[in-house]
Amino acid sequence: MSAPYRTTLPAALTACTLLAGCMQQPPDDPAPAPQAQEAAPAVAPPAAAALPAARSEDPALAAHMQTPEFRREYRTKQEQLQVESEVQETAPWLGSTGLSDAQERAVPRYVRMELGQSLGSADPVRAEDLQYIGQFAELDGTVYYWRIPEKAHAHGDTHRGAAYVYIRKDAGGVFYTDWGNRTPPG
Repeated sequence: MSAPYRTTLPAALTACTLLAGCMQQPPDDPAPAPQAQEAAPAVAPPAAAALPAARSEDPALAAHMQTPEFRREYRTKQEQLQVESEVQETAPWLGSTGLSDAQERAVPRYVRMELGQSLGSADPVRAEDLQYIGQFAELDGTVYYWRIPEKAHAHGDTHRGAAYVYIRKDAGGVFYTDWGNRTPPG
């Protein structure tokens, strides 16, 4: 007999934020000209866009996503991510991968988010802790790999062996960020 499935708030946040465990990034678009930015009116996002949709195959998760507790936690997590996006971390590999600056800087934030960490956590994974391995042409696209430090295991990573965060660029130019025990070839 199996135990009933129970969704925790961090799991629900991760599920909502990452959409099936994988973060998709659009291809790089050039920034609009400064004149266009000044002329464009500032538009506040609609309230519905501020929170994830409560669609799920799990009715308990869908119901939980409608609670005030979840909405508070979701807003707090979004604010934390916004604050961390303004921090300029340093690492030897930054600027050397061939990816955009924004994509590179998102990698350590993604790892921390997956591990339930923030820069305010005790001993969080930082950009300088990640070891850039390189980019490889694979069957599903070009894949950029970073080795996640062993200290990630202390923060809830339960698989054994080396862990990697990677960005995969598919044939359509869409970038996907994920992590786990997928290893670089060779």
